[in-house]
Amino acid sequence: IMGVISVVMSVAPALGPTVSGFVLNRFTWHWLFWLVLPLIAVALVVGAIFIRNIGETARSPLDPLSVVLAGLGFGGLVYALSTLGTEPTVAIGVAVVGVASLALFVWRQIRLETPLLDLRPFTIRNYTLSVVVALLLMGTLLGVVMVLPIYLQTALGVTALVTGLLVMPGGLASGILAPFIGRLYDRVGPRPLVIPGALLLFGAVWAMTRLDINSTTTEVIIMHMVFSLGLALMMTPLMTTALGSLPKHLYGHGSAILNTLQQLAGAAGTAILIAALSFGTQAAVAGGADLAQATVDGAHTAFIVAGVMAALVLVASPFVTKVAEEQQEEGQAY
Repeated sequence: IMGVISVVMSVAPALGPTVSGFVLNRFTWHWLFWLVLPLIAVALVVGAIFIRNIGETARSPLDPLSVVLAGLGFGGLVYALSTLGTEPTVAIGVAVVGVASLALFVWRQIRLETPLLDLRPFTIRNYTLSVVVALLLMGTLLGVVMVLPIYLQTALGVTALVTGLLVMPGGLASGILAPFIGRLYDRVGPRPLVIPGALLLFGAVWAMTRLDINSTTTEVIIMHMVFSLGLALMMTPLMTTALGSLPKHLYGHGSAILNTLQQLAGAAGTAILIAALSFGTQAAVAGGADLAQATVDGAHTAFIVAGVMAALVLVASPFVTKVAEEQQEEGQAY
């Protein structure tokens, strides 16, 4: 099932840049948001009609203070990481508030008899390890997909539409493989998929550090395809292993934790790599380089940072193990 879900997660990001490039070639950037509104409306209507609750519901008390602390903590950190490169002073102040709120939120969840977010999934080793690797992976993914278009359009001089077309093959290949990876996971478990995926990711990101002003679009397509294949081999097994390690009564909380932290990891990866890109670009400009060469130098710095993150993924991936059969039975029978 997670393999099928991954098809949507892979194909949508693959088509998004291509469609966005087409729109920007003909209209202003405002239309990127106007054209999304009908899609949101359709999703709302279809979801309201066809999505049904398949689990058992129960009344539980809502702690208003936990809601406020969660909003300040998670929302504050995402905002701080997103604005770190443009408004560092504001970002640091908001980050301090976010971290303090998040610490209070965790403290309160531990003390409450019925917490808003049950943190017990973190007591399960395989869940925690899978989440850590998934977060490193998400940070690397979103950071790279932010830097690569800047390199393509500024250093190589391609249009927004061409940029979208260049990254489409990797996303489509990832989507095509996703169902097969789901079936392979059922047979062999996570390690035979996650470790090769981490190797492909590591190799692709470090290959990107060799991109320069004379690199060809063919090289970029190949590197991005290898990068996307690595992601495809890792994402489904990691998410399945994380949630499959939990007893059924913790599924909802475990899923909420994973989804929330993925947003934070993505924002952190984007902020870190854009900051590295800006640092490298500014240093090159100060040294007399033109904008195109300076962008190459900045992208080189950013990809080195991404390579370090990919190395951490590679180091951590062997520790993700197959969910024991008794754990699966416990989750299904709970």
